[in-house]
Amino acid sequence: MSRRGAGAAAATAFLRSRALRAAAVALALAAGCGPRAPLPASEAYDRYCARCHGDDGRGDPKAVRLNPRLDLVRSLMVAEGEAELVRERIAEGRGAMPGFERKLAPGEIAGLTAYTLERFGNGGG
Repeated sequence: MSRRGAGAAAATAFLRSRALRAAAVALALAAGCGPRAPLPASEAYDRYCARCHGDDGRGDPKAVRLNPRLDLVRSLMVAEGEAELVRERIAEGRGAMPGFERKLAPGEIAGLTAYTLERFGNGGG
């Protein structure tokens, strides 16, 4: 094969591989593997928090007897508006509570922190 022929074959192979990569990226995005829209705080609470803390923030009464920290309405850090402590707990977790910094973006954690303080602070719920 001549130099020109080898160069054309290499260019064709490169373009094919580039087209395949582009197609793979397009398929991944179409399948939902790409960037997602930020999760609204109320949806984040429903998805990640309500299972333990309950829809009303008070937790399941049986579980609260074993772990009083499940009750967000009676939580001192929530009642006192300790935003940084609440944010840290959501992001990093503590004890039985898992951290969510790998599931939620920093902005989503900030939104969930504000939502928690607004909805359950000062005896709300």
